Amino acid sequence: MLVKIPLLAFLIFGVTYPLFFWLTAADPIKNNFHRFHLACPVVIAGLAIIGLWFLPVDQALKNVGGLWLLCALLTTAIFWKKETVNPWAMTVLCLWGLKFFAIVYGHMAAPDLTQILISILAGLIVSAIFYAMNLGHFYLNARGLKIGHLKNSVIAFGALVFLRLLWDVSYAATARLMYGGEQTTVWAFINSLDGFMLWAAVFFGTVFPLGALYFAFGTLRLKNTQATTGILYVILSAVLLGDLAYKYYLLKFGVVM
Repeated sequence: MLVKIPLLAFLIFGVTYPLFFWLTAADPIKNNFHRFHLACPVVIAGLAIIGLWFLPVDQALKNVGGLWLLCALLTTAIFWKKETVNPWAMTVLCLWGLKFFAIVYGHMAAPDLTQILISILAGLIVSAIFYAMNLGHFYLNARGLKIGHLKNSVIAFGALVFLRLLWDVSYAATARLMYGGEQTTVWAFINSLDGFMLWAAVFFGTVFPLGALYFAFGTLRLKNTQATTGILYVILSAVLLGDLAYKYYLLKFGVVM
C-alpha cells in the first residue's frame, strides 16, 4: 500500500499534466513558461517508472514504461528551446501514457474500468490545481499577461472537482461493496468506523476546494493574481490530502470515490 499509492499517484500526474497546455493553446504564453511544465511531469512520472522496475511486475510492462519515458524525454528536448509547445504532440504522449497507466493499475490494483477512470479523474484534478497554482506563480514574475489564462485554468479545475462531487454523491447513494464478508451500501460503509475518514477525503478533496474557489474567483475579478495564487496554494494542499485518502480507500476497500 505504501508503494502503490505514491507510484500510481506520480504516474497519473505525469501522464495527465501536459494536457493542460491546451488551456493556453490559442494564445501561448512565452518567456520560457513551458519549460517547467514540460520537465515537471517527466520527472514525476520518471520516478514512478523507475520505481516500477523494482516491483514484481511483467518485464514487458517495465520495458513499455521505459520506452514511454524515453519518448517523453525526447519530446521535452525537442520543445525545450522553442517558444511554445505543440499541444497535439503532448496529447499523443499523454494518451499513450494513460493506456500505460491503465495496464499498470490493472496489475497493481484491479483491472476495473470504473476504478481506472476515477483514478484518471483524480489525476486530472491534481494536475489542474498544480498547473493553475504554477501559472499564478508565473504571473508574479511576468508583466502584461492576460488574466484570462489564469481564469481558464481555475475554471477547468473547478469543473473537474464538481464532476467528482457529482460522482461521489451518486456513488454513495447507489453503490454497494463487500465489507466484513457482507454486501453493504457505500453510505453505510462511510458511516462505519472503517469508512469514517472518507468524510475527510470528500471534504478536503471536493467540498473545501469548491468553496475556496469562490474566493479565488473574487480575487480574479479584482485582478489580484497574488491573492489568487495564495488561495490556489491552500487548495492544492487540501486536494493532496483528499487524494491521499481517496486512494487509500480505493486500493484497500475498493471504494470508487
